[in-house]
Amino acid sequence: MSAVTVGRQLLKLILILMKITINKDSSIPLRDQLIEQVGLQIAAGILQHKEKLPSIRALATRLGIHYSTVTAAYNHLAEVGLLEIRQGSGVRVAGRNSEGSTRSGKEKDSEKNLDGLVFEFLAKVADRGYSREDLIGTFNNIAKRRPIERILVVDANVDFHSLLLAELMPHFSIPVETCTVNEFKEQNSANALIVTSLYHLFAFQELVSDPTRLVVSNIEPGGSEIDTATQLPSGSLVLLVSASETVMRMASKLIASNRGEEVAVRTVLFSDGKELTYMMKHADLIICDKTSEGVVMPLAGKAKVLVFHLYAPSTVDLIKERIEKWG
Repeated sequence: MSAVTVGRQLLKLILILMKITINKDSSIPLRDQLIEQVGLQIAAGILQHKEKLPSIRALATRLGIHYSTVTAAYNHLAEVGLLEIRQGSGVRVAGRNSEGSTRSGKEKDSEKNLDGLVFEFLAKVADRGYSREDLIGTFNNIAKRRPIERILVVDANVDFHSLLLAELMPHFSIPVETCTVNEFKEQNSANALIVTSLYHLFAFQELVSDPTRLVVSNIEPGGSEIDTATQLPSGSLVLLVSASETVMRMASKLIASNRGEEVAVRTVLFSDGKELTYMMKHADLIICDKTSEGVVMPLAGKAKVLVFHLYAPSTVDLIKERIEKWG
């Protein structure tokens, strides 16, 4: 099998895995549809760091859109730090400094026992000129560090913060706090376990000196909720209820990418009780977040309600494990 044939098969596989759907009849610009879907797949861990994406022309051909639309989407994702575009090497998901901050990194090293990992680390230390005394001094400093006293969730979207707190706080006895990337840069996080997503990691990862105090979480892609909306009959009404306008905007674009104008999508902040009560009488499907669940459920009647989560259960388990073993 020639190298050209292998390359074509790999490109075909990448295109299949990306599962991007573009709806040309939607009022949502094609560029935005593409940005939301590629960005979400990166944040959800479907597209892994350093994974190669289709070329601009290959993706444009596959989707039947102009290459300038793909160029604009890729450039935007590169500007926010999610993609790397390099002449000659194509487009890849941005790399990460820490390989051990997610489950995928842990599984990658699962074939090595602890001794093997330690000796591999010691070899790197020795190659860089450090002595055993240097290493012992560093370990002594680590042993004296402050214990984890709080969970600090870093997210640039301020209107995500209440959602993140609602999902995490019930699982932990220590305080759970939120901050933006800029706020994180200004504070002392020595006693915190830092939780963030790939959307925001690249903006501040250089400031995190201890990777055991960093959990990089995958954001749930909302696949089951989108699939349910996709299966609704034409003319149905989907009601999105959330504390976050950003979440509702993203969900609207994803549904529009699949159904265009066939399904009507309306968004309501859960704090708008009057509008919420009115719209719920007409909705065929209601999708709400954790903060809105207590308001939506008593009013839903016979309408189907789906509660989406930004964090998967595996993320909560990983945070608990990190506190238990490294706190």
